[in-house]
Amino acid sequence: MRSLPPLNPLLAFEAASRHLNFTRAARELNVTQGAVSHQIAVLEEYFSTRLFERRSNQLELTPSAAAYADALHGAFEDMRRATASFSSAASLRTTLTIKGYPLLLSRWLTPRLPAFSRLFPDIDVRLVSVSGASLVDFENQDIDVGIRYGRGHWRGLTSHLLFRDELVPVCTKAFARQFHLRKPQDLVGKTLLQTHARADDWPDWFDNAGVADADALSKVMSFEDLGLVHRFALEGSGVAIVQKAYVDDDIREGRLMIPCPQILHRELGYYLVNPVSSGKEPKIRAFCDWIRSGD
Repeated sequence: MRSLPPLNPLLAFEAASRHLNFTRAARELNVTQGAVSHQIAVLEEYFSTRLFERRSNQLELTPSAAAYADALHGAFEDMRRATASFSSAASLRTTLTIKGYPLLLSRWLTPRLPAFSRLFPDIDVRLVSVSGASLVDFENQDIDVGIRYGRGHWRGLTSHLLFRDELVPVCTKAFARQFHLRKPQDLVGKTLLQTHARADDWPDWFDNAGVADADALSKVMSFEDLGLVHRFALEGSGVAIVQKAYVDDDIREGRLMIPCPQILHRELGYYLVNPVSSGKEPKIRAFCDWIRSGD
């Protein structure tokens, strides 16, 4: 099967066959007349036959070239329509960039996103992780909406509470059985997992549970990344202090358990935020309305 001719000579021939004039064809293609003449010569060499004849200063197609041109007109018109349709559809798609804490994005938001995509199939969601304790910076970063931890009051930002602090101890069932963990006092002196950024979580939890034991925090393992805290808990290396919202699936499916029921509640929480000035952008409004609806 013979391959197709090169595209540029085909484009030049199709345009010249419609105009029967190299100058007008060149103007349509935004090239020089000489370039069109050259491309026609390339195509004639490819087919080893002439495509045009001059009769009384009038450019005419040879009979075989005229039949070929008719077929190309239909093919190119189909391509133009398909391109216009694709361009129109593509222009309707948009990307929503969300920046937040890694474990919140992976454990809390990601499982909910398929529902959003079903309602808004033309919005592509891009997730970006906050590194360390850095904040979402709308002025210097290409971010549409972000997730911040605090009390929900930031100048110039609209905020919506996702969930408040509900901190629970979690571990594997095997770890709980091994150390007979049933009440807060049982956690004293055990390997406790936490992040550097939230070093107060375990002291506050013990205080809230009524445990005032100097040895309570004698074996704390501290990590930079909350994802590592979660991973070590899953591997049975200790008891982690985490947001209950992050481990609901793990508890339901038996990978982790809450060895004692005390929950540390705080007024602080995680908020979806966006600049007040961008609140009317369709993609941002769609996502914020959807998240507020709780669907």
